[in-house]
Amino acid sequence: MVIAFVCDVLGDKVNKGRQTVEITIDKEATRINKIGNPALLVVWQSHLRFVANVALRREDLSAAKLCNELGLHLAQAGDFPESKLYFEAALAIRREKLGEEHPDTAQSYDRLGFALRASGKFDEAGLCFQQALTIRETALGEEHNDTAISLNELGRWYEERGDLISAKEYYKRALSISLKVLGETHPLTAEYLNNVGISLVEIGELVEAESYFHQAFTINEAIFGVEHPDTAMNLNNLGYLHQNAGNPIKAQDYHQQALAIRKSILGRDHPDTAQSMSNLGIALRDQGQLNQAQHYLETALTIRETVLGKDHPRTAICLDHLGLLLQDLGEIDAAWNYFERALAIRRAALGTNHPKTADSLDHLGHLLFDLGDSDTARIYVEQALAIRQKTLGENHPLTVQTLKDLISLSPTQPSII
Repeated sequence: MVIAFVCDVLGDKVNKGRQTVEITIDKEATRINKIGNPALLVVWQSHLRFVANVALRREDLSAAKLCNELGLHLAQAGDFPESKLYFEAALAIRREKLGEEHPDTAQSYDRLGFALRASGKFDEAGLCFQQALTIRETALGEEHNDTAISLNELGRWYEERGDLISAKEYYKRALSISLKVLGETHPLTAEYLNNVGISLVEIGELVEAESYFHQAFTINEAIFGVEHPDTAMNLNNLGYLHQNAGNPIKAQDYHQQALAIRKSILGRDHPDTAQSMSNLGIALRDQGQLNQAQHYLETALTIRETVLGKDHPRTAICLDHLGLLLQDLGEIDAAWNYFERALAIRRAALGTNHPKTADSLDHLGHLLFDLGDSDTARIYVEQALAIRQKTLGENHPLTVQTLKDLISLSPTQPSII
């Protein structure tokens, strides 16, 4: 009763004070989130969380904005399950207060989709991204910066689903808009350049991809400096490119640089840090440094199982490469178990016709061949070939290599599924 009396007497002053605090914290959170370095917001995190939770009781637009910024910070920090909760709260408020066709509602759909995709919930994420794009194209037009953001997120979604041609098309549309609206040196332009580069690597166009990666790195280095998550991402992707080009020593150098930055800024247990550890482990294995490679791959696996879950596609990447390493060490039973676990995850999360599913089938096939079971091995490799022909195309390096492998498995002409 006393509290109610005080609030009644001091109502306006209390409300003004609350509004001042919310505005101050929201502005600071927005500013730091735009920088893209979650470590800078750690000192504010407890205050932002408290203010957002209190504001949620009102279920107004100010509460939605606070939840949106807190969710974005948590997502950048790698806490996708909790970021999802705040994005869902913001979306619910905006749908009720602003309606289904408002640009702010689209932003909430977009960010919720990001958290869902990062958590491996691809079907739900795709619905969110498509809804955000539809709203933005209608409300803002086809050449608006926010429309480009939605196109980029859909590109990532298609990439995760294994539709690499569609991914490249969406990335290029986003890049085209960004170049017109934001210019050649904007961070979002760098992001879209980077993503076009990734799609080119995945379809085997490595020379063109390198040009996109270097452009993205140059922009981010000029804006943020080397010690930034986005710059580290560019270094990681340059390493990934050289890995795919058969240059493991050069790949190792890039991955070590990216890992050092990510450990320093994001922490040891962040998903991006795990990515660099995994990639560094792969580069070391390719050079025959198996003990070091095993250390990095096992550490990455532990982080991913803890942060992303045991059934996440990125967890399967570690399992798959640990299987290859154990096969190199002659630990066949352990390798088989890792390959089977990776295949089960990929079939469940990505589907039976995904390039990563083909990787697992191919690895199991080669292991069976080493064990002398060439008939069963051929069945697995045939399945891998069929998937790669469908998703990557006849001329992709992996497709060509799989066909050669299949021919070597049998003295007769292989049957292509």
